Amino acid sequence: MSFLLVLTVSLLAHHTTAASCNSEDEKALLAFKDADQDRSKLLTTWSRQSSCCEWSGVKCDGAGGRVSELKLESLGLTGTLSPELGSLSHLRTLNVHGNSMDGPIPSTFGKLLRLEVLDLGSNFFSGALPASLAQLASTLQTLDLSADASAGSIPSFLANLENLTILNLQGSWFTGSIPSSLSKLKNLQTLDLSDGLRLTGSIPAFLGGLQNLEYLDLSGTKFSGSIPPSLGNLPKLRFLDISNTLVSSSIPVKIGKLTSLETLRISGTKAAGRIPDTLGNLKKLKVLELSQNAGMRGPIPSSFGQLSSLEELSVSSTGLTGQIPSSLGQLSRLVKLDVMSNSLSGSIPESLGLLSSLEVFWASENLLTGRVPEGFARGLKNLTVLELSMNNLTGLPTNMAKLVNLNGVYLDNNDIRSFDAISGLATLPELSTISLSRCKLQGPIPSCLSHLRTLNVHGNSMDGSIPSTFGKLLRLEVLDLGSNFFSGALPASLAQLASTLRTLDLSGYRFEGPFPSVIGKLTSLRKLILERADASAGSIPSFLANLKNLTVLNLQGSWFTGSIPSSLSKLKNLQTLDLSDGFRLTGSIPAFLGSLQNLEYLDLSGTKFSGSIPPSLGNLPKLRFLDISNTLVSSSIPVELGKLTSLETLRISGTKAAGRIPDTLGNLKKLKVLELSQNAGMRGPIPSSFGQLSSLKELSVSSIGLTGQIPSSLGQLSRLVKLDVTSNSLSGSIP
Repeated sequence: MSFLLVLTVSLLAHHTTAASCNSEDEKALLAFKDADQDRSKLLTTWSRQSSCCEWSGVKCDGAGGRVSELKLESLGLTGTLSPELGSLSHLRTLNVHGNSMDGPIPSTFGKLLRLEVLDLGSNFFSGALPASLAQLASTLQTLDLSADASAGSIPSFLANLENLTILNLQGSWFTGSIPSSLSKLKNLQTLDLSDGLRLTGSIPAFLGGLQNLEYLDLSGTKFSGSIPPSLGNLPKLRFLDISNTLVSSSIPVKIGKLTSLETLRISGTKAAGRIPDTLGNLKKLKVLELSQNAGMRGPIPSSFGQLSSLEELSVSSTGLTGQIPSSLGQLSRLVKLDVMSNSLSGSIPESLGLLSSLEVFWASENLLTGRVPEGFARGLKNLTVLELSMNNLTGLPTNMAKLVNLNGVYLDNNDIRSFDAISGLATLPELSTISLSRCKLQGPIPSCLSHLRTLNVHGNSMDGSIPSTFGKLLRLEVLDLGSNFFSGALPASLAQLASTLRTLDLSGYRFEGPFPSVIGKLTSLRKLILERADASAGSIPSFLANLKNLTVLNLQGSWFTGSIPSSLSKLKNLQTLDLSDGFRLTGSIPAFLGSLQNLEYLDLSGTKFSGSIPPSLGNLPKLRFLDISNTLVSSSIPVELGKLTSLETLRISGTKAAGRIPDTLGNLKKLKVLELSQNAGMRGPIPSSFGQLSSLKELSVSSIGLTGQIPSSLGQLSRLVKLDVTSNSLSGSIP
């Protein structure tokens, strides 16, 4: 009996709560729902069958049943904001962030006199921001208009919102400068104007008077001029980003007074001068990014060694000189160190070996010299990537066994002449990538590398044969041995890599005997590059058709003989086929090439292919590059080539092609380069349709026996840089 009594009381209480929903509030919410048909389908719980206080996204105050919160973020809502929402007089939070709503912001929102949070961000609202919002001065604390298309300048009346703590205009369409009236927002903690591509003018000095500011993001705008020193007067500032703007001054020394700062980003600007030593005072700084400021000069300040909280330091592409300061070895929390693309010189400091938290070290494109010191490998137990390419380094530490997490080493374009200088790589237990291209390496490949996924030794002076032990590299995905002096038979053990190997570059390899059949067993290959393969290779082998995953087949400059085997028609995934400069390749251009629907790049130039250009080539919807120059083809240019709407480069020069240039080439709207020179058998005029080639930059039709006048339509080619019509029989006046 007592249980039934409790249950009855509970049900009555619930019914009472449901019935307590204010009828005016319910009416306003239903008007919002019914304003858009698609919205009605999403707000399925919004029905008079239940209290509006129980509807999804709706919250009421306890006693009066008045709607206090409306949270409808990221629901896919469309349509406009209903003016009736302005009658929700007890509303404290209105959040429709991340929908697809549009139209104006209703002026009735100025009646929401208890509103504390107004989040309309990431929608498509447009029009002027209603001045009636100034009536929310005593309550509104958060205003989010991010990524909205509100027109005009930032309204001055926002200064009336004296209790505002968060103003987010990220990605908005506001134009012009920051109004000086915003200096009145003394309670402001967050100001985000980032990605406001239409915001211009200078960064106002009054921002330094907003003493409660903790977060200031001005990145991705067109603010210019100097960085105001007054920003150094913000004692609570934790985040400052001025990246990707047009500021052109030096970094003010007063920024070093921001003792609460945790993130400082000034990258991709026109900032000039030296990095101030005072930045070393920012003891709470975790992220410091000063990259891609080409106007900056001078050294990395040694005071950076005092940044005891620093986790990320990036000063790449800023014209820095001098040495890497040894004081950086004191940054025990540093995870990322990026000093790429500067003019830093000297040796790598041994003290960097103390950075036990370091995961990534990028120092490529500098003037670093000598051998990486033994102490560097002392304590970098968390290092995963070591990028030292394009320096003058001569070697690595001999024992790198303590670098237990290092999986990628990049030493391209250094002065490393033997594997003895980098023998320490053999002591790395997790190494998966070694890149040593153009390092002046000589001698054979060592067989001591076991866990590799990528080995790149392209462009050295290495010789000998490929070790049979490579068949044990069961994780190997990329093997680039191109442009060396390797020779001999390929080991049969490479067939064990059939399930893993994705890229194989044997450019310049001197095969002995017939082309190795083991390549036909590497069925996971995506890229096969055999540029300048040795003369003993014979014809293009039919078993290449087994490589059905192949996207790139590059036989440029190779000594293969004969015609293109018909079996290659099975390579339906092929995107690049380069047979250029294969001067022993003969026969006709096969029509089946037109069935390789994924083909984007086709280069047959410099071969002895003859006969007609197959019209089927016009069936390649993705083709961007076609070169048949310096071949023996003798037909007219097929009109079907005008169907190659993705084509950007077309070269048919130095051939025996005959007939007229087809008018249909004028359909190639993406074409940038058109070369039809030195085809003595061609005749007729320059097609007037060429005036439709709106993307064209180079047009060369010299020495092809053209007649008629230069078409006046060529004057429409606004992007044209080169026009060559020499050595023809063109007549009339120059248009």
